[in-house]
Amino acid sequence: MKTVDEFVAQYVGEQNAWLTTFVEFMRESYPEVPETIAYQKPTYKFPKTHIAFSVAKNHFTFHTPDVESIEELKSILPLAKFGKGSAKVKFVDKSAQPVLMSVIDSIVERHAES
Repeated sequence: MKTVDEFVAQYVGEQNAWLTTFVEFMRESYPEVPETIAYQKPTYKFPKTHIAFSVAKNHFTFHTPDVESIEELKSILPLAKFGKGSAKVKFVDKSAQPVLMSVIDSIVERHAES
């Protein structure tokens, strides 16, 4: 897998829709943030952190080592599952999309110029 577009194109249905939504959000909102495939997923790198996206059969996963953001999500996404540096959201929970985008905005604000 060489590009984010190739990564997204390998998925269909909800998997493709969620990935497309978040990749387009990053490209439109933060075109200056480097986009790459790292950790076998679309990744956006900052000097001291990163944001990445992945999908599974029934959920979208938002990845970041930004502990503050994951803790914030725990309090506002009660239906999500959490791992170390990740939040898994079922595809049916479309209301989670703007919440995740808001957290991305916070991460970019804190880390873009670190």
